[in-house]
Amino acid sequence: MNNHKYVFTKYKKIRKLSYNNEKKVLKTYDIDMYDWWSKPYTCFKIRFYIELSSLFVFFLQFTKIKPNQISYVYAGSSIFGALCLSLENYYFILLGIFLFFFKIVIDGTDGLLARVKYKPTNLGEIIDTWGGFVAEISFMIGLGFYIFNITSDQLYLYLLTITISIKAIDLKKYVFLHIGASKYNESYLLKEKSINKIKLKKSKNKFLNFSKKLILDGFNYNAKSMDLVLFGILIELIYKKLIFTHYFFYLYIIRGVIIFFSNFYLVNRDNSFVLLAIKNNIKIKNK
Repeated sequence: MNNHKYVFTKYKKIRKLSYNNEKKVLKTYDIDMYDWWSKPYTCFKIRFYIELSSLFVFFLQFTKIKPNQISYVYAGSSIFGALCLSLENYYFILLGIFLFFFKIVIDGTDGLLARVKYKPTNLGEIIDTWGGFVAEISFMIGLGFYIFNITSDQLYLYLLTITISIKAIDLKKYVFLHIGASKYNESYLLKEKSINKIKLKKSKNKFLNFSKKLILDGFNYNAKSMDLVLFGILIELIYKKLIFTHYFFYLYIIRGVIIFFSNFYLVNRDNSFVLLAIKNNIKIKNK
């Protein structure tokens, strides 16, 4: 934060800033936040977290709380939510459902606070992305143990272990990690000019193009899918039996396997993916 005296921002201005920023972000994913007809729940959830995060930021600007601290709270709430889902206790499971449903509000608060009171940083973006990864893994662990507690079937523990393992050894993540570590190497930085001259060609391989889109556009549990699973858990708590949440668990595993092998295929088969990763890393580094 700068040394000059901070001028507090009005709630209406914070709210307007949040809506404008979200509109720009959603546009990159071809999502119209005003398309209530075809995507009613998406439009509702967007407004749900914008309104609450705007309100939170209005009050947080009067405190010394930093955006990165909120990101850590976001990650911590996901871990605690997973713990609640994994316990064989009705009220703890309800608390877990509550935490995972409302975590999107915390996720929207850190970035908005940074734009309102502080200055967004690359480190803040990295921590925010890390928090999303922690939330995804935590939800998967919580769901896996929730199903195991109902069925007592060890198969779900094995499947959970496999899912977490393939995410941990994902080759694409290591590529980005290696590029990030290598940016301090002078011999690597000398290659920047030649890299920027490279034009990436579109492959004729349909599976390869599909894999690229799969990775670059993301293929994770979105808020709508997660909320559907949470609703399923709530229904199962009422009827006291497993109904359909295990099918979502299978679906998530299938997605994870597809992503793992797609990443492996892209890195080994198509060099343009690695070049694209390097170019993107250089853009971030030069900001």
